[in-house]
Amino acid sequence: MKRKIRPLCELPRNGIFCGPDKYLKLQKHTVSSEMFPVMEFDSYFILVKKGHGNFIINGEEFSVQPGCVSWIQCSQVLTICPDFGSQLHLWVCAYDYQLLNYYAFNRISPSAETEVVNSLPVIGPEGAEVEQILHLFEQYHKLSKINSYGSTVIRSSFLRQIELLYNRFAKSVKETYQFDSFPLSRKASLYIATHSTAPLTISDVVAAVCPDSSESSLNHALLIATGLNFSQYLNRMRLAHAMAYFLYDSLSFDYISSISGFNEEITFFRRFKTMTGMTPQTYLNQSLSNGKDGRIYRGTIMSETLISAVSYLYENMSEPIDSRIITRDLYTSKNILRIQFKTRLNSSYKEILSLFRVRYAESLLTTTNLPIMDIAIESGFGSDRTMARVFFGINGVSPGEFRKQRRLAEQHTKEAKS
Repeated sequence: MKRKIRPLCELPRNGIFCGPDKYLKLQKHTVSSEMFPVMEFDSYFILVKKGHGNFIINGEEFSVQPGCVSWIQCSQVLTICPDFGSQLHLWVCAYDYQLLNYYAFNRISPSAETEVVNSLPVIGPEGAEVEQILHLFEQYHKLSKINSYGSTVIRSSFLRQIELLYNRFAKSVKETYQFDSFPLSRKASLYIATHSTAPLTISDVVAAVCPDSSESSLNHALLIATGLNFSQYLNRMRLAHAMAYFLYDSLSFDYISSISGFNEEITFFRRFKTMTGMTPQTYLNQSLSNGKDGRIYRGTIMSETLISAVSYLYENMSEPIDSRIITRDLYTSKNILRIQFKTRLNSSYKEILSLFRVRYAESLLTTTNLPIMDIAIESGFGSDRTMARVFFGINGVSPGEFRKQRRLAEQHTKEAKS
């Protein structure tokens, strides 16, 4: 079945859902009428909380309702259209792991349907993975009110879990959304994103995705779906790639430009200034933060080793863990791990692991009647004495007192409502 393309109403904008002050923060948006098209330099998740409407993604329309989740890539233009008389209430999280989009891009080809870039860009509202994603969004929402290193680390792990769940669901329905049914603009944009760092001409793309079409037809298809012609779209994908490399320490702009597909550094600087209105160094300075004034310290998501370690701790917090096990499973060294946690988070893996376990114990104390001993075992502490000591060190109260305070608060809330 061939899909129809809806042309853009105007040129896309960026900095709406992603940007230096939006990383690791939950954004709430209410859309009452058709929104202008958006094309960011990062990917982002959208959860539909209320309302019905359509997401137009690179010209394709997808119906959305409460419980739907979308993962928009930096190669995609999104227009949000609520139904007539309806409002769409959306929760949005920028997903800024370095090179995440291009880790995906570099692993796929137009014939490989298993990657998220080539999969259904809207999922839900039904499915076990979708239900878990909704729960993670709720937890993310609660943690967004806390400005601390620990909260930042946990939110990073939640986003990683959302990505894994989304990929799992998308893979399960790949048969319903395959490359052959994509419109020309979708095929072309996917191929360009996949091959943007290599020498690429419009004739190369035509030969790869639509041999029966002409270069002018492909250029027109891209233009009406993304607002960019072939050359502009290719340069944007290369710049998005370069921006992701900015998150690595000590990489020169000359090296970044070369691995992002630009033949000359001066060309990279000119394209960057034209596309963003600023130099690469100015952009880098704005993107990074020292964590002061309530801004998110982006350095916490600069290290793939660190993110892998944090995700590992979160996923295995109920099991016995020591540095030997982590370094073995992540193929790194104890010294590198120690330095990463110290320089990026001013903490240690033990402190982060304790924080994960305490937060999990808090949820069990609040929502269940399990004995504290059982909660200690379930949370990975091993004994109630160990949990009590660590719990008090973080919260200033014992687990029993914490449960009592939460129960009283719930009782007061019920009484106030009645």
